[in-house]
Amino acid sequence: MKTLVAALTAIYSLWLLTAPASAQTSRFKGWAAISKELSTRIAAPGESLDLERFIPAEDMEDFLGTWTTFGTEHSFQNGLPNPLSMAIWHVTLSGFAKSVGNSCATPQLAFHPRFLAILRKLCAWPAPEAQSEAVLLEFWWSVMGHNAPQREYAAWRDFFLGPSYRGRPAAETIAAMTLTITMNPYLLLHK
Repeated sequence: MKTLVAALTAIYSLWLLTAPASAQTSRFKGWAAISKELSTRIAAPGESLDLERFIPAEDMEDFLGTWTTFGTEHSFQNGLPNPLSMAIWHVTLSGFAKSVGNSCATPQLAFHPRFLAILRKLCAWPAPEAQSEAVLLEFWWSVMGHNAPQREYAAWRDFFLGPSYRGRPAAETIAAMTLTITMNPYLLLHK
């Protein structure tokens, strides 16, 4: 009996040591994949969004998860989230989000007409029609796609309809909305 207890204790101890490591096995989809997803959803037909301009410095997209080739080998590099990559993602997607928010006056990127129509409705913020369920849901689906469960949308919507953003200017609110969607792990990480 003592041997069984000792074995179970050892197995449990090993499991505790590996639990943090297994929690971090989700990898970034990578810069190219995220850029393609966002372009497919909100860029004009046949266009891609010029997202590279938001990367803080040349070649930093390599830190956001990229495919590399060595001879006949292909490997995905820098795909595990870490403090440096998260800082680069944040700076890059903050610039993108600010550009979306500033598009109320003049579009900053080549948007799809359907997305531009949704954005224009949202640009009436804080007017009640901009805060409607239909407009918020349409904006969410346009940027997030079907990557996240409904509870993620509900939390996002409730936050922006709450006191923090209820009366804020449209450009600031839309930038924050876009950033929170694009930084969401359901968008950035493989499942």
